[in-house]
Amino acid sequence: MGKGISVGILFSFIFSIAAAQEISPFGKFLKDSVMVGEEVQYTLSVKYPLDWHIVFPDSTHDYEPFEFYNKVYFPTRTDSTHAFDSAVYTISSFEVDLVQKMQLPIYLINGNDSTIVYANTDSVFLKELVTILPDSLNFRENVTFQAVNYTFNYPYLMISLGILFVLLIGTYFIFGNSIRIKIKLYRMRKAYEKFSLEFERGIIKIRQSETNGALIEEILVIWKSYMEKIEDRPFTKYTSKEILKVGFEKELKDVLQTIDRSIYGAIGDDEMHKNFEALEDFTLERYQTKIKEVKHG
Repeated sequence: MGKGISVGILFSFIFSIAAAQEISPFGKFLKDSVMVGEEVQYTLSVKYPLDWHIVFPDSTHDYEPFEFYNKVYFPTRTDSTHAFDSAVYTISSFEVDLVQKMQLPIYLINGNDSTIVYANTDSVFLKELVTILPDSLNFRENVTFQAVNYTFNYPYLMISLGILFVLLIGTYFIFGNSIRIKIKLYRMRKAYEKFSLEFERGIIKIRQSETNGALIEEILVIWKSYMEKIEDRPFTKYTSKEILKVGFEKELKDVLQTIDRSIYGAIGDDEMHKNFEALEDFTLERYQTKIKEVKHG
């Protein structure tokens, strides 16, 4: 058993070296210099063989010394032998180092394991607002006694509180609905990003085991849980027939029937991952539709 583990480690090590030599992720800041707290875009791209599966860093990655805001992922482009993926990250930094560097990895999925391949290191310069500081400060002494009035001005306090209250009420009536919409859109986007990442990992697993009924059912539950949130219907309690009855028969009939046959009838499908990719496309359309409904009330 010890020899088996050693051979597995050796193969994993050899695969990691081969992967690092065959692909070269490229990362670059889109600006040469920024101010403290200013948002800046960083691009990450990679070209890799078609039969490989890769994952880019998400919001859970440690971007130190930068803080993560969002990521825009572009559709995969392919030719006869290779695929090309790219994403743009929006980040900012509150550190004061004059030169700040970034080196992001990509994750190459290899069975139940993954190999990390790092992009090149790129840097951005910090703009200094104060460039010259005096060697010393000259203070002017004033030791004359000054009487201090300790009486608290309550009328001014009440006036200030009244003005603040009126401003808050006015802001609520003028911008309240807009603020609520932005908060809802933000929560919807974060929920979709989390679902998309989890579902994409599930599809990768299904590619490796197309007829695994337990795995297929597990990934289907992930999809139902997300659909339950955006459609406000108990999808996790629905059967496939009940899902079709709520208005999605045209888009989902063949997909859900194929998945059901694999789970309950043990009828395998060597291209099961395509059914889940169809679910992924359908879910993106529903998400985009819900976004439009929220924006337009």
